[in-house]
Amino acid sequence: AVTACNVDLETLITDSNRSIATLAITTLFKTGNEAGVDRLMKQISSFLSEISDQFKTVVVDAIKSLCQKFPHKHTVLMAFFVNMLREEGGYEYKKAIVNTIISIVEENPEAKEAGLAHLCEFIEDCEHTSLATRILHLLGREGPRTTTPAKYIRYIYNRVILGNAPVRADKILFQFTFVFIKLLPNILVFLHRTTLDQDDEVRDRATFYYQLLKHSDKALNSAYILNSMNVSLSALERLLHRYTMEATTKPFDVRCVPIETVHVEQPKASMLNFIVFVFV
Repeated sequence: AVTACNVDLETLITDSNRSIATLAITTLFKTGNEAGVDRLMKQISSFLSEISDQFKTVVVDAIKSLCQKFPHKHTVLMAFFVNMLREEGGYEYKKAIVNTIISIVEENPEAKEAGLAHLCEFIEDCEHTSLATRILHLLGREGPRTTTPAKYIRYIYNRVILGNAPVRADKILFQFTFVFIKLLPNILVFLHRTTLDQDDEVRDRATFYYQLLKHSDKALNSAYILNSMNVSLSALERLLHRYTMEATTKPFDVRCVPIETVHVEQPKASMLNFIVFVFV
């Protein structure tokens, strides 16, 4: 009975009413079998160029469930998403695609390296800062677990050179350097150049990590790179401002800054505090 219904649903993919066509596609994704995935993806390729980003996002979400249902079809589905990423589209549409590729990378070990490669290609010409930042965090977390983690340095440092200020200042760009001990001399050269960046935050971060890494002190790296300072940033700013206004020769004592409140109800820790895997 389901097979017979699917035949009728496939004829609705070309329906002039885009809402009906979209509903037919999403239903087919839920009721179809693994053998019909390739044929179904070919059928909807031309359809996607005729609908708005809103409907495209619905289709992407439906394909995401298909990825979870048939993980062995990741090659076909990933190729489909890559083509969608290369097309024109708004933020929400691109976000839905990126989220789906990330979920495939995280849930399917066989698709990890291919997915990361596609996302690296996307951030080379990505106009959405939040998406570029999220992908960089994914590279920082998943890159060290791949067979050739060093290749991701090129993509990460391209963002330092070519990205906008928020992307260039992202902590992941500098924390990732701690992963590759063998490449440290080359990375130090790059960090030293970055200390001349025109953006204050980028320059300050580069200086901070350069001064830490050049000592090759595991205790310092562990304290200041792997583990963030759990202090209230607003309190730190206020106390530093007060310190600069006082006529004192005593060094600033960070121990006087209140500890940041931790909200235990949050489902996941911040991506900024990810665990770095060290390769000697």
